[in-house]
Amino acid sequence: MTAMMDESLPPMASRQGGGPWGFLLTVFIGCMNNAPLMTARLILPMIAMQAGASPGFVGLIAAMFTALPIVFNVGFGRWVDRSGTLVPMVLASLLIGVASLLPILWGRPAMLLAMAGLIGCGTVFSHVATTRAVGEIGPPEQRTRNLGLLIAAYSVFQFVGPMVAGVTLEHYGKDWAVLSIGTFAVLALCGLMLPGHLFTCWTTLRDAAAARPRIRELVRVPSLMRWLAVSSVTSSVVTIFPFIVALHAAEIGMSASQAGLALGAFAIGTVVSRLLTGPISRHVRAHVAISAMLGVGAILYAALPAMAGFASFAALNAALGLVLGMSVPFVLSVIYSVAPPRRVNEAIGLSMTLTNVIQTLMPLGLGLLAARLGGAVMSWMLALLMLGAIGLSRKP
Repeated sequence: MTAMMDESLPPMASRQGGGPWGFLLTVFIGCMNNAPLMTARLILPMIAMQAGASPGFVGLIAAMFTALPIVFNVGFGRWVDRSGTLVPMVLASLLIGVASLLPILWGRPAMLLAMAGLIGCGTVFSHVATTRAVGEIGPPEQRTRNLGLLIAAYSVFQFVGPMVAGVTLEHYGKDWAVLSIGTFAVLALCGLMLPGHLFTCWTTLRDAAAARPRIRELVRVPSLMRWLAVSSVTSSVVTIFPFIVALHAAEIGMSASQAGLALGAFAIGTVVSRLLTGPISRHVRAHVAISAMLGVGAILYAALPAMAGFASFAALNAALGLVLGMSVPFVLSVIYSVAPPRRVNEAIGLSMTLTNVIQTLMPLGLGLLAARLGGAVMSWMLALLMLGAIGLSRKP
């Protein structure tokens, strides 16, 4: 199947070379468009609360980051498969840049909702295009390593961004804080103007576009749907984790700075694990590694409510980051392998749509459970979800 996929894919600059500079520049551009998501998830609720917004409105802001991209993920992935990655990447950068201007030009609370939705779309679109560009670098056996390095770089900038924007908000105000988010998109556009990056246009798929591929053709691929479900679980438990940390920290009386340090331990574990993805992928089959990560991750998630002190809580966070951080590049690599030729990004878009649905609805449902039964139930439910995903992560 790999050979078939390689023959059917359009020619790309990455296959013609580019060297380390091309890879690094491509990853840098992708990171510049990825950092705004985590940054805005911190800054926009803080701006809203400073303006006296209700908790319900803050929750609506959080939902907009994933609610709006749900509508466009699959269609965008299909567009990338047809036209290449360069123009979609420019569009993603422009969406983020324009979004950062809205609260400044129109200081209404509704603009925070619009900004959240546009940044959610821009970062998701950028991830789809960057995954395609990086996934085509080198031979197929290097794909997991390359995707692991990409996501490790994501992890670094996902914490650099909030730190910079948080300091900016505290010392210079909300306008400069939201502009700092847009600065990342400006840097991405500048990177796209430099020679050597691997975002390209192609025209070999125009005839395929006329065939109007339908989403149900992807749904009929059993192995793909299994791995899309696994991808939704692995991505969701990582994305929702900051929410779990915040609630648990509040329950045990941990300060905000300690909660931030504990989440930082999770980030460190994530970066380390993703740097180890390449070596591990050479010795362990993807489905075996993913099953092991889900099992260990479920145990650690279930143990989280028992952590009553900062040291034990931070240590468990680091262990969870080490385990869960590696699962995402492994799952992406499997999806890349089992997706039909010429529809890789459409499959990734479908995966992100499923993930966004979970990330929009799950915090609401788990929050209701936590209000009635306590925060520990949230961790245990997520642990059960990971155990259930093990049954789907059998050999592709």
